Amino acid sequence: MEYFVVDFVVSRYHSAHVICLSVAMPFIAEEEVRKVVLPYFADFQHIYASAWKDWLASPVASRMQHKRVRANLMWNQLISHAKVRFDGHPTARVETLRNWDGVLIDDRIFIRMKKAEESLLSRNYPTQAALAFHDQIQDLFGGIARLELLYVLSKDETEIEQIVLVQRHKKQILWKIDVHGESGTDTQTVMPFAPSPMMDGMAVADRVIKPKTDGSRKDGTQDKAAAGGDIPT
Repeated sequence: MEYFVVDFVVSRYHSAHVICLSVAMPFIAEEEVRKVVLPYFADFQHIYASAWKDWLASPVASRMQHKRVRANLMWNQLISHAKVRFDGHPTARVETLRNWDGVLIDDRIFIRMKKAEESLLSRNYPTQAALAFHDQIQDLFGGIARLELLYVLSKDETEIEQIVLVQRHKKQILWKIDVHGESGTDTQTVMPFAPSPMMDGMAVADRVIKPKTDGSRKDGTQDKAAAGGDIPT
């Protein structure tokens, strides 16, 4: 009888918990996001342009051995410039929610800034935390919607070609907003105002060493992600 009572109580709790999760799932409609985030698009463009200029001016750029190095520096500068840009702002600020750093808008939309490929899927070492962030069935932040603001490089990796706001569920992009295009500016070249700095008469972009392919090393082993396991590559 005791076992039956415990099993019954646990089952009832589990059912209620599942129902609660289904109600609190942090999916958010694209149109709702446009209304809330559109006023900040110019700010995000400034943040990404500033971070990219920092990368081009960095002495590391001409000696880069792996794409992860650039991604780490970009991530650091994105957060740094976002803190400056939104300092004292009444409705937008850089916030750390659990293990993630990003921009929190109106206390209802959390935006993580990441690098992505053309597929618009950001890359993370598949820890439980990384998988949970992209599982929209899980309510990680008390109903706050989780989005990603992604930058995509040109094929020759000399400039940022796209800045796209997405909501992702596992390996699927639910919707996307072209942050640069939505602001009414030229969508072909996102950051033509970030020229490569000159070094000895040669642009840094021309001096960058061809990086190793992500995930591969000469000894045949796999590279792990950067410190923390959740920095984009």
